[in-house]
Amino acid sequence: MLIVGNYIKNIKCESFLDVETNRIRIRPLDNQGIPTDLVIECLREYRKTNVYPLGTTFLAADVKVCQKPIGRIYLRAKDQLLTRL
Repeated sequence: MLIVGNYIKNIKCESFLDVETNRIRIRPLDNQGIPTDLVIECLREYRKTNVYPLGTTFLAADVKVCQKPIGRIYLRAKDQLLTRL
């Protein structure tokens, strides 16, 4: 269970096209005990397809579980940084 304010270490993730918003987003990969329908907030540069094609995998070394007052739970990468795998 995800608790807002908790931190999770070393999440493998990938870029994908969110069909609901038609935007490039980052989500956790399967088999890590984290729902894959969450998005990971990070720098916009990781979501530019001319730099990182769709499906590019990354490592988020440290993410925080967050939730806006009205909205769904999401993850925020520390300093919004990822490492390409």
